[in-house]
Formats: sequence, structure tokens, C-alpha cells
Amino acid sequence: MSEDTWSDLDKVDQKIIEILNENARTPSKEIAAELKKLDHEVSDRTIRKRIERLEKSGIIKGYKAILTDVSGIKEYQAILMKLKPSKSLETVKDSIKEFVKKLENYLLIANTDGEWNMLILIQVESGKSNTSQKIVEKFSDELIDYRINEIDIKDVNVLNMSLLLL
Repeated sequence: MSEDTWSDLDKVDQKIIEILNENARTPSKEIAAELKKLDHEVSDRTIRKRIERLEKSGIIKGYKAILTDVSGIKEYQAILMKLKPSKSLETVKDSIKEFVKKLENYLLIANTDGEWNMLILIQVESGKSNTSQKIVEKFSDELIDYRINEIDIKDVNVLNMSLLLL
């Protein structure tokens, strides 16, 4: 998929994607009715053809089930890490990444530019062992500084987050 494929989307395609992003099981008749409210006269057959075209072009890569958080955990932490400069900095980052990827409650690991070298987002469970502190302790010899911040995640654009995986 090329960059300009996204920019070539008309308002109808954009609205179809927006509706499917909210609920991928939305029937084409319902999508057509929603578009009619916005002064776009499109039949449900046309909607189905457009979705098929969006799938074939690679703009829509697939559909997946998004599960509710059955654990009820809604607490998250961000760990910012400033690493000691060294020739093996990339190796250290890879070690941290491999360690964190083995944790079941990690959400994101990112290398960053600027003052901090890495950002890690994890889900935390009240009353359980502190995963953030375990990460910091494991790599304490490699750290100059770190910050652990509670974060409040209110809304996630699943469509845009899935682009991170490309």
C-alpha cells in the first residue's frame, strides 16, 4: 500500500473505515443509512463493493476480536528509562526489550529520541508485585535515571495502533 492510497480516500471511504473501526460487524445497510444522514446516497451493495476494494488495496488488512478486560484492571504505568551511553547501547535496549516482552502485562516498548532512551507501558494490578520496579531493578546497572508514572488510558484508536505493527 502506498502513502498516497490513504490520501486518495474520499469522504465515503473514510466514513466506512470510521464505522468499521467502531464495530467491524456493522451491516452494510446500516453503514449506508449512516452515510445517508451525511447526504451521501450510497446503496448497501456499493458499501460492500467499497469495503471489498479497501480490503484488496490493503487499507483494510483484516478484522479481529477486541476482548474486554475481563480482569477489571484499569491501572497502567509508563516507565521512562535513561540509559548509560556505551558502545553496547543497542544490545542493552534489546535485552530490556526481550525481558519486557516475556511479561504478560506489557503493552508497548519503544525506543525514544531526546532525554530518555526507552518508554515502556505496562498494565498493573493493585496489590500484586510491582512489575515496573522489577524491570528497573533488573537493569539498574545500565540506568542513569528512570521515572515510573501512573497513566490513565481513556481511549485508544485501535485502527491507528494497529499501524504500529506494520
